[in-house]
Amino acid sequence: MDNKDLRNAPRLPVRIPLRVRLIKSPIDEKLDSELHNGNNVMSNMSRTGFFLSTKNYFEVNSVIEVEFPMEQFDEVIKAEAEVVRANHQNFPNHGRYEYGLRYVSMHPHFREVLNKFFNLMGG
Repeated sequence: MDNKDLRNAPRLPVRIPLRVRLIKSPIDEKLDSELHNGNNVMSNMSRTGFFLSTKNYFEVNSVIEVEFPMEQFDEVIKAEAEVVRANHQNFPNHGRYEYGLRYVSMHPHFREVLNKFFNLMGG
């Protein structure tokens, strides 16, 4: 099955730095006590999730807390997202991993800001 078939919302290309924190691990990894940068970059996003490039290694089904700026609205979005796809083979020699994540929890205010962003960008 093609990964595009799994997407249920249009994606927009972005380049947004974000902070992450592992809050749930399917293999009982040590959880993070606070958000950290880790050279994390969101390179595309939809209303339901995003694509993350990071130096952090996560297992599929891990849940991370994320925080990222929406400068157009002078807001910082805070949410929880689950790793649904992992590409551990692409850039491990460069210390980078790629993940597809879907939002699992977001305050309604942040959901509204995200929806405004997509309406503005035509997504």
